[in-house]
Amino acid sequence: MEHLSKSDIELLLEMGKGKPSISIYMPTMKGRERAKENSTRFKSLLNEAGQRLEKINMNTSELKELTNPAKKLISDSYFWANQSEGLAYFISLEFAQFYRLPLPFEEMAVVRKSFHMKPLFKLLSSDGLFYILALSQKNARLLRCTQSYVEEVDLREIIEKYKAEIGEELIEKHLQFHTGTPGIEGDRGAVYHGHGGEIDSIEREKLLNYFRFIDREIQSMLVETSAPLILACVDYLAPLYREVSKYSLLHKEIIKGNPEYESEKELQQKAWAIVRPFFREKEEEAKALYHEFKGTGKTSNNIVEILPAAYHGRVSELFVVPGIQQWGDYDQETERLSLSEESQSGNEDLIDLAATKTFLTNGNVHVVELNQMPDSNPVAAVFRW
Repeated sequence: MEHLSKSDIELLLEMGKGKPSISIYMPTMKGRERAKENSTRFKSLLNEAGQRLEKINMNTSELKELTNPAKKLISDSYFWANQSEGLAYFISLEFAQFYRLPLPFEEMAVVRKSFHMKPLFKLLSSDGLFYILALSQKNARLLRCTQSYVEEVDLREIIEKYKAEIGEELIEKHLQFHTGTPGIEGDRGAVYHGHGGEIDSIEREKLLNYFRFIDREIQSMLVETSAPLILACVDYLAPLYREVSKYSLLHKEIIKGNPEYESEKELQQKAWAIVRPFFREKEEEAKALYHEFKGTGKTSNNIVEILPAAYHGRVSELFVVPGIQQWGDYDQETERLSLSEESQSGNEDLIDLAATKTFLTNGNVHVVELNQMPDSNPVAAVFRW
């Protein structure tokens, strides 16, 4: 599964800007037996995008150049067997990028002069991406999760880095490592041996050094996701990890017990019960701010006001509804904005653009259903000033 970060959003915004662009979203299924179904669905969406491009008079040679990279994937059975829950594929002239992500996207093919990115914000903002660090006397593994999905993150590179820093001799003396691949039975992750609940001063220092290294490496992996991290471990390991951890979203509550006896799905379900209030609280706090500042000039439910504010970094909280668009054109230099009732050649979904700019200027994007909006409109914002 691919990692989606702020730098990816910046790249997509740049590479799709002002060019004929295709954005494909679809649900996917794992395994060789579902590969054909995934491929067929993708082919259908790609054909749908091609037909739309033909309607805006794209010539045959340009259309072929644009869609060829994606067409090559259709027959790649290995690719289609190794999917997550959803696929996002972005194509413009001289650029193609896909992301296999833990979210079953609604099936769609969008064609316009920028990439359509609103469906990504459920993963990038306040809707349920979290991590579990499972620590035991025999294993350390990192799980990437949403409410409905869990997968193990491959830590082999971290293990090799630790070996290089500490030295093989010291590792063999104090810690044991294996380099199994996530999802394959047998040894995996970073393995260490302690002494039950009794840790002497030497063993304690070994563990602190090891946890300090793990925490540093995990922070470099998760820094752009702003995702909470939940420890799964026996009671006596948790305070040791907290002593050295600098990860700001390390949750105070842990999954107690030896995680070696828990499946990935069991850990994910227990962790979701812990972090669910965290996600709901962020959303409710944002709604409360909206209602508190309503009528003061620090809120708006009008895209004509919200989009320029997003470009200036003024939007701290943005609520958008998936599947609802506001078509139009926006010139950043002149700040001239015009609205359209329907999608036309060259115009954009202005709500999608506002969500992207809000995210890139460190605002929070909340993707909610219409009946969960703080106002009756499909877009609403709280301004920083």
